[in-house]
Amino acid sequence: MALSPRSLFLSLLLASVGSAQTLEVLGPSGPVPPDGFTVAVVKRGADGSPTPFQNPSISADGADLRPAPPQPPLQTFLVVPTAGAREVRIRASDGALRTELRFPVGPPAARVELSLDPPTPVKGRDQRATLTVRLLNAAGQPDAESAPPVLRANVGQLQAVERVGPGVFRAGYLLPPTRYPEVAILAALAPWPHPNSVHGVFGRLLVPLSTAIDLPGRTEPNAEMSIEIAGQRFGPVRSGPDGRFQLPVVVPPGHRFGKGLAVDRLGNRRNAKIDLALPPTDQLACVANPARLPGDGISRGRVLCATTDPYGKPMASARVSLSAQRGSVQGPRTLEGGMLEWIYTAPKSTTFQPDTLRASWSQAGAASREELTLSLEQGPAEKLELSLGEPLVHRGSQLPLGFWVKDRLDRPRQGARVALFATAGEARELTESDPGRWRARYVPPERGTEESATLQARAYGPMGADPARVVAWLERGRLVLGVADLAGLPVPGQRLLAGALEVTTGEDGTVDLGPPTPGKLEVSHAQWPGLRQTLFVLDGPQLYPRTDPLGSAVQTVTVKLAPAIPVNVRIQVEGRQVRYWAEDAEGKVLPDRRLELQLSGGSHGPPQERGGRFAITIVTQTPITVSVADVLTGVTGLAEVKP
Repeated sequence: MALSPRSLFLSLLLASVGSAQTLEVLGPSGPVPPDGFTVAVVKRGADGSPTPFQNPSISADGADLRPAPPQPPLQTFLVVPTAGAREVRIRASDGALRTELRFPVGPPAARVELSLDPPTPVKGRDQRATLTVRLLNAAGQPDAESAPPVLRANVGQLQAVERVGPGVFRAGYLLPPTRYPEVAILAALAPWPHPNSVHGVFGRLLVPLSTAIDLPGRTEPNAEMSIEIAGQRFGPVRSGPDGRFQLPVVVPPGHRFGKGLAVDRLGNRRNAKIDLALPPTDQLACVANPARLPGDGISRGRVLCATTDPYGKPMASARVSLSAQRGSVQGPRTLEGGMLEWIYTAPKSTTFQPDTLRASWSQAGAASREELTLSLEQGPAEKLELSLGEPLVHRGSQLPLGFWVKDRLDRPRQGARVALFATAGEARELTESDPGRWRARYVPPERGTEESATLQARAYGPMGADPARVVAWLERGRLVLGVADLAGLPVPGQRLLAGALEVTTGEDGTVDLGPPTPGKLEVSHAQWPGLRQTLFVLDGPQLYPRTDPLGSAVQTVTVKLAPAIPVNVRIQVEGRQVRYWAEDAEGKVLPDRRLELQLSGGSHGPPQERGGRFAITIVTQTPITVSVADVLTGVTGLAEVKP
C-alpha cells in the first residue's frame, strides 16, 4: 500500500529523530592498566543530553565486567582485563543502537638497558661510577616520552636520576663502604603508569665489586713474593729482613685463595696456597619497589631477586624463599635472565610499623640472605573534631581551642597540616601538642560591633611524595583536579596537562580549573604521561568519572562576642565538686582576687585553695545555682549543680 505524502513525511521524520539518538562508551584514552579501569555507557537524545535506557546490554571481550557505583543516568562498570590480555573490547547496545570501543592494555612494550662506567669498579680504588639507563620502545628505539626510571640497588647508593637525552638517563652510583668483595645488583624499573606501580618492564645489571687491598704476609727474609688471584699475577715485592711483606692485590668476589710464589736470594722457588681470609660471597641480592606502601591490606609492591654464582655470574633455577613478617607474598615467578619476582601485599595496619621481608637461598650457604624493610603509611586526615572552652568570649580576652585530626577510621592522624580562619579576630599559637591533637587560642577583636565570629578549621595531608592517582571532582560548580600518592596523601607541586592548559597543584595537592565546559577533557601528568584521566563533563553539570575530593576535613563553629571585662570568673562543675577562680584577659589565674560564693540552696564545706583556684563539695537534694562574684568589679559567674 502506497503512503501518502504526509505519511511519508512523518515516517522520515520519526526515522530521523530515532537516528539522532546515540550510544557512547565513556572510558580512558590510551593504554589501560591491567588491574582494571572504569567505563560508563550513556544514551543521548537528539539534543545531545542523556536520556533513559530502554533495554541496555553491555559485554566485554578480554575482560570481566563488574557493576560500579551508580551514577545516573549513566550505566557504570569496572572492567578487569583477563591475565595476559593485550586488548579489551567493550560492546554496548540499546534497542537498535550499537556501539563498540577498544582499549589497549598497558604497559606499552619497552626494554631497559643498563651500563656502568667503569664497568667493574674496584673498592679501595674507585668511590663512584656512572650508571646509564636506556629506555627503548617496541621498535628498539629510545623512548622520547618515557618517564624517568626508578633505580634500586641492594648495596651502595644510587644518586638522583638525570635525563641526558631522549629515553637516556644517568645517575651516580656510590660504592658501598665495606672492604670485602661482593656482588651488587643495580635495577632500573620503568613502572607504569606511575612510579610505584607493580606493572612495567625492568633491567638489571650484576656488578662484581672487587676489592683493592694491601695483602700482608710472611715468608723468607729478603725474598721476592708474588701472588696469583683469579688468573692475574700481582708483584713481586721484596720481603723485609724479618720476612714480612705487603703486596697490593685486587680480589674479585668468590676467590678466597691465591697462589703464592716466593723466590729467595739463591733462586729457590716455593709455591704456597694463601688464604685471603675473606667471607663467603653473598649470592643473593634483592630490591623492592616501592619502599613505602599504605597499610590498607590491598596495596601491592614488587620484589625482585637475582641469584649468582660465587663470582657474580647469573644462576637460573635457584630455590629462593621469601617471607613477610606482617604482609603476604605471592610467587616467585621466573623472569628474563633468571630474575625472580614476588608480589607483596601490605597488611591492614593500625600501628603502621614497618614490615620486614626476609629472603634466603639455603643451597648457596648462610651468607646468601637478604632483609628488606618496607614502610607502611597511614591515610590522610579526613575527620576533624573542634571543641571550645565555652561558646562565648569577651573582647580583650582569649578563648582556648582544641581539636582532634583523624583519618577515615577515626585514628589520630599525626603530621597533618591545619589552617584556622576567623571572620573576626585571629587564631594564635596553633600547635600539635600530641599526635593528632591540636591546640590554639582565639583572640577576638578588641573593638567592633560584631556580635559573633565564625571559626573554621581545615585539616589536610600530610603531604605525599610520589604521584599515583589523578583525581577530579566538582566543587561549588567548579572543576577541581588533585594528585595523590598510593595512600591518598596529597602531592603538591605536580605539573598537569589539562587539554592545552598546563597547571600545577598547590600546597594541598589540588588545582582549581574554574567552571567546567561540557565535553571531553584529557588530563595527564607532565612527568608520568601514563598517569592520566579522561574526563567527561555532561550537562547539569555532571562529571564522569567522579571521585571523592582529596582527603581533607573542615569544621565550623560560631563564637559569641561579649564586651570587654576587667576579670573573668570561671566555674567548673564535676558532679558535686565545684571549682572556681578569677583570671585576666589572657587566661592567667589571678590568685589575689577576693571572690564571694553563694548557693541558692544546700550547703558546702570549707573551700580548699591552691594557686588561686578554689574547690568545694556541695551537699544538696535538689538542683541549685552556684554564683561566684568578683567583689572588686562585681563580675559574676553562674553554674547549676544537680544532686
